[in-house]
Amino acid sequence: MRKVILLLTLFIGVSSSGVLAEDEQSAKEGFKEVHQGMKKVTKAVDKNAKKGVKAVHKKAKKDAKAIDKAAKEGWKQAGQDIKKATRD
Repeated sequence: MRKVILLLTLFIGVSSSGVLAEDEQSAKEGFKEVHQGMKKVTKAVDKNAKKGVKAVHKKAKKDAKAIDKAAKEGWKQAGQDIKKATRD
């Protein structure tokens, strides 16, 4: 009877370690798949973000140029007004 119990215990121990090894291997493969998927998503988000930032930067640059032009004209007009006021 003891031999049967010992044999069954050994069988359960060996079979469970085999199952654990398979679970560990499938967990590693699953982790790799998840990691690769995350890398793809990150690259896609980064690519789209760069496109968005590029468009915003271009618009901001254009707006800054328009503001600078308006400010230059304003200073020019202010200078003319000062000259006109000091002449009279």
